[in-house]
Amino acid sequence: MPTSDRIAIVGAGPAGAFLSRLLCDAGFGVEVFEVLPKLAAKPCGWAVPYTIESFFRVPEDIVLCEVRGYRVYVEGRVEKEGGGRRYGYIVDKEGLLKHLLEGITVRRKGVDPTRLKGYDVVVDARGHVAYDGAKARALQAVARGVSEGNSEYIEIFFETEFVGYSWVFPLGGGRAKVGVGGLTGFDVLEARLQSLLRRLGRPQVERVEGGMIASGGLLQRGGALRVGEALGAVMPLSGEGIRPGMLSSLALFRSLTTGADFSGELERTGLPFNIKVQLAILRKLESLPPRGRAELIRSAPVEVLECVTAGCVTPAFVAKAIARWPLFFAKLGLPVRSPKPQS
Repeated sequence: MPTSDRIAIVGAGPAGAFLSRLLCDAGFGVEVFEVLPKLAAKPCGWAVPYTIESFFRVPEDIVLCEVRGYRVYVEGRVEKEGGGRRYGYIVDKEGLLKHLLEGITVRRKGVDPTRLKGYDVVVDARGHVAYDGAKARALQAVARGVSEGNSEYIEIFFETEFVGYSWVFPLGGGRAKVGVGGLTGFDVLEARLQSLLRRLGRPQVERVEGGMIASGGLLQRGGALRVGEALGAVMPLSGEGIRPGMLSSLALFRSLTTGADFSGELERTGLPFNIKVQLAILRKLESLPPRGRAELIRSAPVEVLECVTAGCVTPAFVAKAIARWPLFFAKLGLPVRSPKPQS
């Protein structure tokens, strides 16, 4: 594709902004369309795992804090925890988008990607509104004066009455994002959020925001090219969207610049496999009663939990993990085989 081609990207979230940056730096003419007046308007925990560093260097000036530890709670008790190393970052999402979009034309208007004329390539990056699959719901508060946790740890509270989890992500300066998401209604999420805020000492709530999240996996269909949440590039279990969305854009960039198949480039990133793994766990949790969900999370090996959350699962890792923890994978309903003897 010659670099004189004009490319339109509809949506200025992480996927759209990153794709525009890659294309602009490669010499393409890029225009971005964004319907919302403010960047990073969608509710988001702003957490990204360290695995983003495999393809993108996170600018220091947008890092609100480094995540150097975590605690996972089940039914009010700490069941898993880790610390002493960098697990990821809490980033200023608006700052990230401004960094990626620097010098790129952004038109503040809503457009239908299928009807946009005058461009050689049109990419749909509008988020969940363009996604046709299953969706979860999320509700979170930005709070000041949280009394639990510390500035380098994230807190995860797995829910058992519904499939989902609550979180406390530090923002620095005594502020935190306190949220809950899952496969249930906003009324249930609201009650759970208020319960968590009480547990945290009733911090001052600056604002509450809610939204939908694609949770049904990748859906590649005809029509406009899609990236990010419009494609379903969201981790179904954890709800992580920034890094997966950017990975999908990297795959499309490689496809557009080399002529390679987009699906093949997606597979190269490892994103489809990791989404399938999380989707399988999500479906298993859906099939279990509350006590079964609690038992499954308690029995999850820390190494598996961390790898699944970081999005770095590979077929080789799964094979070794099944051999090492056959009982856990039997609970997941995956085929369990005895490890082959080494020669």
